[in-house]
Amino acid sequence: MKTSLTSTGRIPMLDVARFFGMILVYYGHIIERMMYLKNPVAAAQYKFIYSFHMPFFFLLAGFTIAPEKTLVPMGRYLKKLATSRLVPYFFFTIVLALLSLCFAGWFTVVDVSTSAGYLKGAVSTLLGFPVFNIPLWFMACLVSVELIHYAVGRFLDNNIKLLMAAMAFYVAGFYLTQKVHLLGGATYWLLHEALVVYAFYLIGVVMRREAMLLGGHPRWRLMLASAACLLVVVFTWDMNQGPFQLIQAVVIVLSGHGNMLLFPLTALAGSLFVLLAARSAGANRFFMFMGENALILFCLNGVFYHFLNGPFADWFVKTFPGEWWSVTAAGIAFTVVSMAACIPFIYAFNRWTPVLVGKRLRPGNAKLGVSGRSR
Repeated sequence: MKTSLTSTGRIPMLDVARFFGMILVYYGHIIERMMYLKNPVAAAQYKFIYSFHMPFFFLLAGFTIAPEKTLVPMGRYLKKLATSRLVPYFFFTIVLALLSLCFAGWFTVVDVSTSAGYLKGAVSTLLGFPVFNIPLWFMACLVSVELIHYAVGRFLDNNIKLLMAAMAFYVAGFYLTQKVHLLGGATYWLLHEALVVYAFYLIGVVMRREAMLLGGHPRWRLMLASAACLLVVVFTWDMNQGPFQLIQAVVIVLSGHGNMLLFPLTALAGSLFVLLAARSAGANRFFMFMGENALILFCLNGVFYHFLNGPFADWFVKTFPGEWWSVTAAGIAFTVVSMAACIPFIYAFNRWTPVLVGKRLRPGNAKLGVSGRSR
């Protein structure tokens, strides 16, 4: 089984992996709302998914970073960071804040019935926690991670330095987040948590340097390795018993990691599982299209998170038994419908306002399977 760049310079495995990761995000958020309604099956599935799915995205970000990006002039780097991260971060947060004026939503951090609540939300967003579009905390934290990498990445010029730095940042961040976390107040672009997840980012950098999974591999070996990684997750996800923050599961935004050793073990095994599964899937055009537009899916997930997941979860709990099969079927069905509903918006943003989703205007952005070069 061979892998190669597309004609536009993209790596199929990475786009497919982004799509698989986004499925976990959408599914995890609907399951979260069922968990809040005291469904034990949803709680178990939530803890399983959250044990690895967000560390995976930071690892993937490191895998896709261009080595020369840390060497560009600071002004050009900051401009690129602003256009690719900050513009969609603020745009989609403002959109959801405006929607909250018209529609009832789930906003637990601020009181949207008062002007003081909106002012508090605006300040929080400026400090890097987007209370009107909670899923975008990932983008805020990624900004901090990428600034850290711009500062130190140029000095990490071999794998030994990269791995040593990963260990150092992880240990320092792990202990820091025991003292500083989101529940304690302003955290300034989640910089405290960025130290922890930067370790996964650096592991992704090492994987890219070594071209791991990018060569030719028989599909059966990839599938076998993927199954082995999944088994590691299955056997370790519930061994991590905390202590956590607020929710009894790994929740990165809350700095809830649990056990210092079990957390990275499960997170790395799960991340490899997703990458290997994506590599096994090959260059599926639809998967690649959805993965290329993962940032749009991330931003739009806030609409479901704040306005739609809750009503659906309430209806489900009142209508169906809370068995594993019904919870899983409902979660899958709502995930499929939600992501399908995003497709017209993906085409619209790519066609008319790509700058709002971190892209440059260029012909063919919205064609299925046709994409620009990886960053």
